[in-house]
Amino acid sequence: MTTHNKEGEQYFYYKNSSRKITPFPDRKSQNIAKDKLLDIKNNYFDSIPSEFKEEWDKVKLFHPAGDVDKAHSLILQPEEGAYDLKNKLNHLTGKEWTKFTCSWFIFNALKKDLAEEKAISKNSDEHPATYSPTMISEFVNFFTKEGQKVLDPFCGIGSTLVACKRTGRVGYGTELNEKYFTITKKRVPEFESNIHNTDCRNLAKIFDKDSFDFSISSPPYWDVLNRSTKDFKKKREEGGLDYNYSTENQDLGNIEDYNYFLESLTNIYLDIHKLLKKGAYIVIIVKNIKKGGKMYPLAWDLARNLSSLYVLKDEKLWIQDKVGLAPYGYPSSWASNILHHYCLILRKE
Repeated sequence: MTTHNKEGEQYFYYKNSSRKITPFPDRKSQNIAKDKLLDIKNNYFDSIPSEFKEEWDKVKLFHPAGDVDKAHSLILQPEEGAYDLKNKLNHLTGKEWTKFTCSWFIFNALKKDLAEEKAISKNSDEHPATYSPTMISEFVNFFTKEGQKVLDPFCGIGSTLVACKRTGRVGYGTELNEKYFTITKKRVPEFESNIHNTDCRNLAKIFDKDSFDFSISSPPYWDVLNRSTKDFKKKREEGGLDYNYSTENQDLGNIEDYNYFLESLTNIYLDIHKLLKKGAYIVIIVKNIKKGGKMYPLAWDLARNLSSLYVLKDEKLWIQDKVGLAPYGYPSSWASNILHHYCLILRKE
């Protein structure tokens, strides 16, 4: 980014020109911008993204049309877009914000995430259904600012809390299985006092009302792990690994009746509503489920039930394109390979 004009004077103010962010040459505007940047540093410094703080001397004021009096955006790297001081939700630039709002994304397990799990806890692969902190970090970055509080009621081996650690947020969670609870504490010891080895139906007894800025979780997909394919179960057993979440009666993954499971899951997220601050978002990662030749629309049923209290804002599809396909239903009937999850996005309004 050019920071000086031909005479060596420093540029403090930029605008859009032919779809490119370029310096605004007017000297008077540059002087106004210099004063406005000083005011921002003195009064708004704590609220801006950390990378802007760390390289403040490189930060410039920006207005797309070149109106310095109306300018309230900052740029650090023009190719990464501008950060608007009026952004109350997150620390993303407009360009980063727009990219995340695509209604679908493809994500598969990353070797670096798996290596991180192993480096901290050699038995991290005990959990039969983990997901990536890298993927969760994208949601945490969008729905919170640095330093805010994030809740995962089904924290498993701590993927959400690792995402919080990486992004400068504060993670909280509950986990029923003591083995997974112990692994989580090893991965994020800085959040040890925020993690509870208990049934998530006890959330209201543990946490204060209106205390969380965001919640993201992936609950059990009904009892799907208890009826996994025999090859999955066989391989897990041969390796001495768990093939379901637990044998606890209170574990939602052990409920056989769909309607009872749906009711129990709904009530947990209705309890979380009380714990969220007004205006906070919640993301629930879930699938529709097949059993006995019938599809159970778990994602849709849950979204409908929660709409009684939350506002259902949207959905984002997570697609896994490296999962092997099986000839389900062949050669007599239709049965799909389900390679997508619904990331339900709701808000407390």
